[in-house]
Amino acid sequence: MTVRAALKDEVFLRMAFELSRLGTCCRLKVGSVLLRADGGIAAAGFNGALPGMPHCTPETCHEGRRCLHTSHAEENALGFCDGPIAVAYVTHEPCLGCTRALVRRGVRRVVFGHPYRSIGEQEREERDAILGHYGVKWEPLELEGV
Repeated sequence: MTVRAALKDEVFLRMAFELSRLGTCCRLKVGSVLLRADGGIAAAGFNGALPGMPHCTPETCHEGRRCLHTSHAEENALGFCDGPIAVAYVTHEPCLGCTRALVRRGVRRVVFGHPYRSIGEQEREERDAILGHYGVKWEPLELEGV
């Protein structure tokens, strides 16, 4: 990887982390930046309640459990763009549902900051099968200060 490519990865992942600050989930704040094949930003998003729905509260979000109240950052970003997407930068490793949605839109490279620690074995196996089938590059990237 060139120095310029590494710099782009760092900048776009840091952008995702900045966007995650807007997330409305009490349990976990996630941000995402999606790039087109030409390297331009197609869309960005963060996790949160559907428009018009109340935001998370300590009663709806519980430590150690997945929040089912919010839309995921990847889902929100995909909703704001058209056409194929080449690369996704996400603060946290995508779940199976978001992986499917990203791959369906053409993503063949995912760069993420934090691993998905609570993923179940069956979900991981299915996600890995999809990634292998489509040849998606799945790349963790540790950033200082996040």
